[in-house]
Amino acid sequence: MKRREFLQLCGAGLAAGLSPAAARSGSAGVHVRWLGGAMLEIEAAGLRILTDPCLGEGAEAFVMGDPNEMFDLSKGPNVKPHARLTPFPGLAQEQYDLVLLSHAHEDHFDQAAQAWLDRQVPLLAPQHDTAALRQKGFAAQALTHGAARRFEAPDGLVTVTAVPAVHSLNPRIAAILGLGNGYLIEVEAGGQRQRIYWAGDTFDAEPVAAALAGQAPLDLFIPHLGAVGGGGALGQISMNCGQAADFAARLAPKAVLPVHHSTYALYQEGPEGLRAAHAAAAPAWQLRLPAEGGRITL
Repeated sequence: MKRREFLQLCGAGLAAGLSPAAARSGSAGVHVRWLGGAMLEIEAAGLRILTDPCLGEGAEAFVMGDPNEMFDLSKGPNVKPHARLTPFPGLAQEQYDLVLLSHAHEDHFDQAAQAWLDRQVPLLAPQHDTAALRQKGFAAQALTHGAARRFEAPDGLVTVTAVPAVHSLNPRIAAILGLGNGYLIEVEAGGQRQRIYWAGDTFDAEPVAAALAGQAPLDLFIPHLGAVGGGGALGQISMNCGQAADFAARLAPKAVLPVHHSTYALYQEGPEGLRAAHAAAAPAWQLRLPAEGGRITL
Protein backbone atom coordinates (compact mmCIF):
# COMPACT_ATOMS: atom_id res chain seq x y z
CA MET A 1 0.00 0.00 0.00
CA LYS A 2 1.35 3.43 -0.93
CA ARG A 3 1.79 6.11 1.72
CA ARG A 4 -0.98 8.36 0.42
CA GLU A 5 -3.43 5.45 0.15
CA PHE A 6 -2.63 4.41 3.72
CA LEU A 7 -3.16 7.93 5.05
CA GLN A 8 -6.46 8.18 3.21
CA LEU A 9 -7.53 4.88 4.80
CA CYS A 10 -6.57 6.14 8.26
CA GLY A 11 -8.48 9.38 7.77
CA ALA A 12 -11.59 7.55 6.64
CA GLY A 13 -11.34 5.18 9.59
CA LEU A 14 -11.11 8.02 12.08
CA ALA A 15 -14.06 9.84 10.56
CA ALA A 16 -16.12 6.68 10.85
CA GLY A 17 -14.98 6.04 14.42
CA LEU A 18 -13.03 2.93 13.36
CA SER A 19 -9.54 1.81 14.37
CA PRO A 20 -6.99 2.35 11.58
CA ALA A 21 -4.40 -0.40 11.23
CA ALA A 22 -0.85 0.68 10.48
CA ALA A 23 0.51 -0.53 7.18
CA ARG A 24 3.78 -1.95 8.48
CA SER A 25 5.32 -3.52 11.54
CA GLY A 26 7.31 -1.26 13.87
CA SER A 27 9.70 -1.90 16.74
CA ALA A 28 8.23 -3.53 19.84
CA GLY A 29 7.70 -1.60 23.05
CA VAL A 30 7.22 2.09 23.69
CA HIS A 31 9.81 4.70 22.75
CA VAL A 32 9.54 8.44 23.38
CA ARG A 33 11.81 11.01 21.73
CA TRP A 34 11.70 14.68 22.77
CA LEU A 35 12.30 17.17 19.94
CA GLY A 36 12.02 20.36 22.00
CA GLY A 37 9.02 22.36 23.15
CA ALA A 38 6.04 20.03 23.47
CA MET A 39 6.99 18.03 20.39
CA LEU A 40 7.43 14.27 20.85
CA GLU A 41 7.82 11.25 18.63
CA ILE A 42 6.15 8.28 20.28
CA GLU A 43 6.50 4.77 18.90
CA ALA A 44 3.84 2.68 20.59
CA ALA A 45 3.61 -0.97 19.53
CA GLY A 46 4.76 0.15 16.08
CA LEU A 47 2.26 3.02 15.81
CA ARG A 48 4.10 6.26 14.99
CA ILE A 49 2.68 9.26 16.84
CA LEU A 50 3.78 12.89 16.59
CA THR A 51 2.71 15.49 19.17
CA ASP A 52 2.46 19.29 18.88
CA PRO A 53 4.65 19.66 15.77
CA CYS A 54 6.88 22.76 15.67
CA LEU A 55 9.64 23.01 13.08
CA GLY A 56 10.62 26.69 13.08
CA GLU A 57 14.15 27.69 14.05
CA GLY A 58 16.19 30.79 14.76
CA ALA A 59 15.12 34.25 15.84
CA GLU A 60 11.72 33.97 14.11
CA ALA A 61 10.79 30.36 14.83
CA PHE A 62 7.08 31.17 15.09
CA VAL A 63 4.78 34.19 15.31
CA MET A 64 2.36 34.52 18.21
CA GLY A 65 1.15 36.91 20.88
CA ASP A 66 3.53 37.34 23.80
CA PRO A 67 1.92 36.10 27.04
CA ASN A 68 4.90 37.31 29.09
CA GLU A 69 4.08 40.97 28.35
CA MET A 70 1.48 43.27 29.85
CA PHE A 71 -1.30 44.22 27.42
CA ASP A 72 -4.93 45.29 27.31
CA LEU A 73 -7.00 42.10 27.41
CA SER A 74 -9.71 43.79 25.34
CA LYS A 75 -7.21 44.46 22.52
CA GLY A 76 -5.09 41.33 22.71
CA PRO A 77 -1.35 40.70 22.98
CA ASN A 78 1.56 42.00 20.96
CA VAL A 79 1.89 39.53 18.09
CA LYS A 80 5.54 39.08 17.19
CA PRO A 81 8.19 36.51 16.22
CA HIS A 82 9.54 34.27 18.96
CA ALA A 83 13.01 32.74 18.99
CA ARG A 84 14.03 29.12 19.24
CA LEU A 85 17.18 28.95 21.37
CA THR A 86 18.19 25.40 20.44
CA PRO A 87 18.76 23.70 17.08
CA PHE A 88 15.98 21.43 15.87
CA PRO A 89 17.28 17.85 16.28
CA GLY A 90 15.50 16.50 13.20
CA LEU A 91 12.75 13.95 12.73
CA ALA A 92 13.48 10.25 13.18
CA GLN A 93 10.50 9.20 11.03
CA GLU A 94 9.66 9.95 7.43
CA GLN A 95 5.93 9.65 8.06
CA TYR A 96 3.49 9.35 10.95
CA ASP A 97 0.28 7.43 11.54
CA LEU A 98 -1.25 9.94 13.94
CA VAL A 99 -0.73 13.50 15.19
CA LEU A 100 -1.92 14.52 18.66
CA LEU A 101 -2.45 18.23 19.26
CA SER A 102 -2.79 19.56 22.80
CA HIS A 103 -4.08 22.87 21.44
CA ALA A 104 -3.52 25.07 18.41
CA HIS A 105 -1.45 27.93 19.87
CA GLU A 106 1.48 28.62 17.57
CA ASP A 107 4.10 27.48 20.08
CA HIS A 108 2.46 24.05 19.81
CA PHE A 109 1.67 23.96 16.08
CA ASP A 110 3.83 26.58 14.44
CA GLN A 111 3.63 28.09 10.99
CA ALA A 112 6.48 25.94 9.65
CA ALA A 113 4.81 22.74 10.83
CA GLN A 114 1.45 23.81 9.42
CA ALA A 115 3.08 24.27 6.01
CA TRP A 116 4.91 20.92 6.27
CA LEU A 117 2.31 18.55 7.69
CA ASP A 118 0.49 16.35 5.18
CA ARG A 119 -3.14 17.44 5.33
CA GLN A 120 -4.28 13.82 5.18
CA VAL A 121 -2.48 12.61 8.31
CA PRO A 122 -5.11 11.91 11.01
CA LEU A 123 -4.96 14.62 13.68
CA LEU A 124 -6.75 14.46 17.04
CA ALA A 125 -7.33 17.84 18.66
CA PRO A 126 -9.41 19.65 21.28
CA GLN A 127 -12.99 20.25 20.27
CA HIS A 128 -12.72 24.04 20.17
CA ASP A 129 -9.76 23.92 17.74
CA THR A 130 -11.10 21.36 15.30
CA ALA A 131 -13.23 23.59 13.07
CA ALA A 132 -10.38 26.03 12.41
CA LEU A 133 -7.97 23.19 11.70
CA ARG A 134 -10.38 21.61 9.23
CA GLN A 135 -10.85 24.97 7.51
CA LYS A 136 -7.09 24.93 6.91
CA GLY A 137 -7.45 21.52 5.29
CA PHE A 138 -6.15 19.27 8.05
CA ALA A 139 -7.74 15.88 8.74
CA ALA A 140 -8.63 17.02 12.25
CA GLN A 141 -11.03 15.08 14.44
CA ALA A 142 -12.20 16.34 17.84
CA LEU A 143 -11.46 14.09 20.79
CA THR A 144 -13.70 15.35 23.56
CA HIS A 145 -12.67 15.02 27.19
CA GLY A 146 -13.17 11.47 28.37
CA ALA A 147 -13.54 10.10 24.85
CA ALA A 148 -11.14 7.43 23.59
CA ARG A 149 -9.93 6.09 20.23
CA ARG A 150 -8.48 2.61 19.80
CA PHE A 151 -5.82 1.90 17.18
CA GLU A 152 -4.80 -1.54 15.99
CA ALA A 153 -1.03 -1.08 15.79
CA PRO A 154 1.34 -3.54 14.08
CA ASP A 155 2.45 -5.02 17.40
CA GLY A 156 -0.54 -4.46 19.66
CA LEU A 157 -3.32 -2.10 20.63
CA VAL A 158 -3.05 1.63 21.42
CA THR A 159 -5.84 3.53 23.15
CA VAL A 160 -5.78 7.34 23.28
CA THR A 161 -8.08 9.10 25.77
CA ALA A 162 -8.51 12.87 26.02
CA VAL A 163 -8.05 14.55 29.41
CA PRO A 164 -8.89 18.23 30.10
CA ALA A 165 -5.97 20.65 29.99
CA VAL A 166 -6.59 23.82 32.03
CA HIS A 167 -4.30 26.59 30.75
CA SER A 168 -4.74 28.91 33.75
CA LEU A 169 -5.83 28.67 37.38
CA ASN A 170 -7.66 31.96 36.86
CA PRO A 171 -11.14 30.96 35.55
CA ARG A 172 -11.47 34.15 33.49
CA ILE A 173 -8.12 33.60 31.75
CA ALA A 174 -8.80 29.89 31.33
CA ALA A 175 -12.04 30.78 29.53
CA ILE A 176 -10.18 33.17 27.21
CA LEU A 177 -7.53 30.59 26.35
CA GLY A 178 -9.96 27.69 26.03
CA LEU A 179 -9.72 24.13 27.30
CA GLY A 180 -7.04 22.07 25.64
CA ASN A 181 -6.36 18.36 25.69
CA GLY A 182 -3.96 16.17 27.54
CA TYR A 183 -3.82 12.54 26.45
CA LEU A 184 -3.63 9.20 28.19
CA ILE A 185 -1.91 6.74 25.88
CA GLU A 186 -2.33 3.09 26.83
CA VAL A 187 -0.28 0.52 24.95
CA GLU A 188 -1.03 -3.21 25.02
CA ALA A 189 1.73 -5.23 23.39
CA GLY A 190 3.78 -8.33 24.09
CA GLY A 191 1.67 -9.27 27.08
CA GLN A 192 2.35 -5.89 28.75
CA ARG A 193 0.23 -2.83 29.34
CA GLN A 194 2.01 0.54 29.59
CA ARG A 195 0.45 3.93 30.24
CA ILE A 196 1.66 7.43 29.36
CA TYR A 197 0.00 10.67 30.41
CA TRP A 198 1.06 13.63 28.25
CA ALA A 199 -0.51 16.52 30.14
CA GLY A 200 -0.55 19.37 27.62
CA ASP A 201 -0.51 22.97 28.86
CA THR A 202 -2.29 22.37 32.14
CA PHE A 203 -2.19 22.77 35.87
CA ASP A 204 -3.33 20.10 38.31
CA ALA A 205 -6.76 21.73 38.40
CA GLU A 206 -10.00 20.12 39.56
CA PRO A 207 -11.21 18.98 36.09
CA VAL A 208 -7.85 17.31 35.51
CA ALA A 209 -7.84 15.62 38.91
CA ALA A 210 -11.39 14.39 38.34
CA ALA A 211 -10.51 12.94 34.93
CA LEU A 212 -7.49 11.11 36.33
CA ALA A 213 -9.21 9.80 39.46
CA GLY A 214 -9.20 6.03 39.70
CA GLN A 215 -6.81 5.58 36.79
CA ALA A 216 -4.30 2.74 36.80
CA PRO A 217 -0.68 3.63 37.69
CA LEU A 218 1.33 5.53 35.09
CA ASP A 219 4.56 4.37 33.54
CA LEU A 220 5.38 7.87 32.30
CA PHE A 221 4.09 11.34 33.16
CA ILE A 222 4.97 14.12 30.69
CA PRO A 223 4.22 17.56 32.22
CA HIS A 224 4.60 20.93 30.51
CA LEU A 225 6.84 23.37 32.37
CA GLY A 226 8.09 26.86 31.49
CA ALA A 227 6.16 29.07 33.94
CA VAL A 228 5.00 31.05 30.90
CA GLY A 229 3.10 34.28 31.48
CA GLY A 230 4.29 35.09 34.98
CA GLY A 231 4.27 38.88 35.21
CA GLY A 232 2.24 39.24 32.00
CA ALA A 233 -1.36 40.26 31.50
CA LEU A 234 -2.59 36.66 31.50
CA GLY A 235 -0.68 35.59 34.58
CA GLN A 236 1.03 32.22 34.72
CA ILE A 237 -0.27 29.88 32.01
CA SER A 238 2.05 26.88 32.33
CA MET A 239 3.36 25.08 35.39
CA ASN A 240 6.50 25.97 37.24
CA CYS A 241 8.79 23.27 38.56
CA GLY A 242 7.28 23.25 42.06
CA GLN A 243 3.77 22.74 40.67
CA ALA A 244 5.01 19.96 38.39
CA ALA A 245 6.74 18.25 41.33
CA ASP A 246 3.52 18.38 43.36
CA PHE A 247 1.54 17.02 40.40
CA ALA A 248 4.01 14.17 40.01
CA ALA A 249 3.87 13.43 43.73
CA ARG A 250 0.09 13.06 43.50
CA LEU A 251 0.19 10.84 40.41
CA ALA A 252 3.12 8.70 41.60
CA PRO A 253 4.22 7.54 38.14
CA LYS A 254 7.21 5.32 37.49
CA ALA A 255 8.97 8.12 35.60
CA VAL A 256 8.58 11.81 34.74
CA LEU A 257 9.74 13.39 31.47
CA PRO A 258 9.29 17.19 31.63
CA VAL A 259 8.92 19.05 28.33
CA HIS A 260 7.94 22.61 27.29
CA HIS A 261 11.10 24.16 28.71
CA SER A 262 14.45 25.49 27.47
CA THR A 263 13.64 25.40 23.75
CA TYR A 264 12.09 28.84 23.25
CA ALA A 265 12.80 32.29 24.62
CA LEU A 266 9.09 32.29 25.52
CA TYR A 267 9.76 29.92 28.42
CA GLN A 268 10.54 31.58 31.74
CA GLU A 269 11.88 28.55 33.60
CA GLY A 270 13.95 25.47 32.81
CA PRO A 271 13.83 22.05 34.52
CA GLU A 272 16.45 22.82 37.18
CA GLY A 273 13.88 23.41 39.90
CA LEU A 274 12.26 20.06 39.18
CA ARG A 275 15.65 18.40 39.38
CA ALA A 276 16.26 20.04 42.75
CA ALA A 277 12.80 19.08 44.04
CA HIS A 278 13.35 15.49 42.95
CA ALA A 279 16.74 15.34 44.66
CA ALA A 280 15.35 16.82 47.88
CA ALA A 281 12.27 14.60 48.09
CA ALA A 282 13.89 11.43 46.69
CA PRO A 283 10.55 10.16 45.37
CA ALA A 284 10.10 6.69 43.92
CA TRP A 285 9.66 8.04 40.40
CA GLN A 286 12.60 8.52 38.07
CA LEU A 287 13.30 11.94 36.55
CA ARG A 288 14.18 11.66 32.88
CA LEU A 289 15.91 14.71 31.36
CA PRO A 290 17.13 13.76 27.89
CA ALA A 291 18.72 16.32 25.60
CA GLU A 292 16.57 17.47 22.70
CA GLY A 293 16.56 14.60 20.24
CA GLY A 294 17.14 12.08 23.03
CA ARG A 295 15.00 8.97 23.22
CA ILE A 296 13.84 6.96 26.20
CA THR A 297 12.35 3.47 26.22
CA LEU A 298 9.71 2.24 28.64
